[in-house]
Amino acid sequence: MRSLLLLLFSLVSFVAAAQRTVQRDFKKYFDEQDVQGSFLLFDAQANQYTAYNLTRCYQGFLPASTFKIPNTLIGLETGALRDTSEICRWDGVTREVAAWNADMTYAQALRVSCVPCYQQSARRIGAKNYNLWLPRLRFGRMLVTAATVDTFWLAGASRITQFEQVDFLRRLQANKLSVAARHQEAVKALLVLGKGSNWTLRGKTGWTGYSRGNAPKTHNGWFVGWLEQEGRLYFFALNMEPKNNGPATEKFVQGRRLITEKILRQEFKLME
Repeated sequence: MRSLLLLLFSLVSFVAAAQRTVQRDFKKYFDEQDVQGSFLLFDAQANQYTAYNLTRCYQGFLPASTFKIPNTLIGLETGALRDTSEICRWDGVTREVAAWNADMTYAQALRVSCVPCYQQSARRIGAKNYNLWLPRLRFGRMLVTAATVDTFWLAGASRITQFEQVDFLRRLQANKLSVAARHQEAVKALLVLGKGSNWTLRGKTGWTGYSRGNAPKTHNGWFVGWLEQEGRLYFFALNMEPKNNGPATEKFVQGRRLITEKILRQEFKLME
């Protein structure tokens, strides 16, 4: 019954969203980085969405490291994490991302997107807690079992759309998630990426790379967050992939945030 109610709620929400969505062509920004994808912006004061590649904005993708946002909230709420200053101990395995090869706090782990740290906390949280808290948070459609408890956001059938990402972030920004307000405030503080004289940018990137059989890896990238500027709120979700199922080049890695900031600055005259 709970799943049915959530599905009905989502359908009603998305129909309403479609009725107040303006479509724009931002293809040139994706072409500059040799990627393809979609972009969604919600202007909270105008109560209006702006979308590039609208149909794709409704398509679900693995959340990748954008899941570190609800993952941290669930860890704090269940006590699996004492607080974000708790130390994640390096397991001694040398990994390709140098920043992951050290002890660090969970605040640092979120900022450097340390997968092994969040896999440690996921095993402490457990599938039962995820299946209790994820419906309450309404973060997409995550499928969690005991066997996939430390990988379900990186591989498998879990999915979230750009509209769902924006909806989740709007509720987080307003402290309207079903977790303690102090935990929401703690996570929001960790999401700050930049500040100007009249603006603050919060966000989180994500990246999955997976293959089936002998096929080359399929890469998918996220950048989600919100901009606070002069009392107004702009929520965004970008999703993209290399053109022609290509490799994850530096343009792909850097392009997630670069494309978003270019659109915000050049199309909406923000962050100036």
